[in-house]
Amino acid sequence: MRAVITVAAALLAMARPAAADPVGARVLTAPTAWLPAAGAAVAMLGVDQRGDGAAVIGYGLGGIAEVELGADTDVRGCACDTRPSAIWLGRAAFRVGARQDAWLRGMPAIALGVRASFAARGHEVHEPRASDAYLVASRDLGVVRVHAGVDALSAAVDGRRSPARLRPLAGLEIHPPIYPRSSLIGDLAWTPALAGVPTLGWALGIGVRFQALPWASVELAVRAREHEDLGASTVLLRVNAAWRPSAPRSRRSDR
Repeated sequence: MRAVITVAAALLAMARPAAADPVGARVLTAPTAWLPAAGAAVAMLGVDQRGDGAAVIGYGLGGIAEVELGADTDVRGCACDTRPSAIWLGRAAFRVGARQDAWLRGMPAIALGVRASFAARGHEVHEPRASDAYLVASRDLGVVRVHAGVDALSAAVDGRRSPARLRPLAGLEIHPPIYPRSSLIGDLAWTPALAGVPTLGWALGIGVRFQALPWASVELAVRAREHEDLGASTVLLRVNAAWRPSAPRSRRSDR
């Protein structure tokens, strides 16, 4: 009986959420509901074996919102009948939400985000555009972090715009207790393909994350897409960093 109580207590301890929300605006492709602290800056830099990738920087506003600016190659496009290739798109994003347990004990963190493209570089597709709005919930359970939501995506190419379509979002992070600095991560998200009429395709990712420093982590992952065969899957290397404002020191009185 004592052994059963000990095991149950250990499982409950592992399932307790952290005192503060984790940092990270996305799992791999799917967004999370984690928001940076007020005045904190976060950055992500990634590259795959094709030279495609992403570079994003964000800034926390009051602990309840975040602004992001960057570029990525998540959108695919082609002006011909061949397989679409990556397009570098500049992106601007804004997210607002609430931390877990903010309103009710046990509630997940929630975030409402919008993102829009503002520039495209070095591609034959004429006037590519992509935008989305999503609602996502995240919960830190200790060993496991879960993310689920819905995304409304719209895209345009050469003046042809597709209506917004709803798609599910999902993400999972597993933190084995015996490897406290390592995580297994996976997610499901959707990205536009701009070949003729804009369409949407799923993107599945799975990988590992290593917390190399208190303020930086490294990820190695494989990502597959609906409109590409398995041999076209990409291997992604990514670095995440976060700079949090230091707490002000209390002033000592000489009186």
